[in-house]
Amino acid sequence: MKAEFWLNKWKLNEIGFHQETTNEALQAHWPSVRVPAGGSVLVPLCGKSLDMCWLAEQGHAVIGIEVSALACEAFFNGQGLEPRIEATGQLLSMSAGAYRLLQGDFFESTVADIGAADAFYDRAALVAMPPDMQPAYVRQLISLLPPGTAGIVNCVEYPPDAMAGPPFSIDEARLRHLLEPYCRVERCASREVETLGSGLKERGLAGLTETVYRARVNP
Repeated sequence: MKAEFWLNKWKLNEIGFHQETTNEALQAHWPSVRVPAGGSVLVPLCGKSLDMCWLAEQGHAVIGIEVSALACEAFFNGQGLEPRIEATGQLLSMSAGAYRLLQGDFFESTVADIGAADAFYDRAALVAMPPDMQPAYVRQLISLLPPGTAGIVNCVEYPPDAMAGPPFSIDEARLRHLLEPYCRVERCASREVETLGSGLKERGLAGLTETVYRARVNP
């Protein structure tokens, strides 16, 4: 989706994609990524995700990229932190504690903006992109990561005619088509997720499958 779509979602507080707890797949499978102690983790389209707090608790420096200033401010307010704000390239850098959120368009971010990331975590970024934007998202993500960098990618699957995204359904074949030109991909696990009580249920989706993959950028 274009930046204006997500800016409007945050302005209207239509953020059903935000989870109030740490993602279970992250907790279960992050150790297998084997990030160096104290390593930094890139979190694209991070919103105000509490997953960033969990990553920080594991000893990581967290580098998030988020288009909405409201989301960035909400994250720091939620953690009781007052960020230092400065310009970096086309983005604004907001830093406090273990966190540095780059506020601006993900597609305008550069390696110079983020520095050297040691790992990455994508819970809801790739699935937020419509199919025609997914290849560009992957190319941009890979351009920000050093060779050998590993991370976690979460995807959701549901019948294509059940709902119009986002989130968009990405099955294993589609994910491999997108990532395998650049990465080695391993399927970790899947789980069935009920949508009862969520906005997805109201949009006609009775349930979905969440699948987590581990990916490592080719040397």
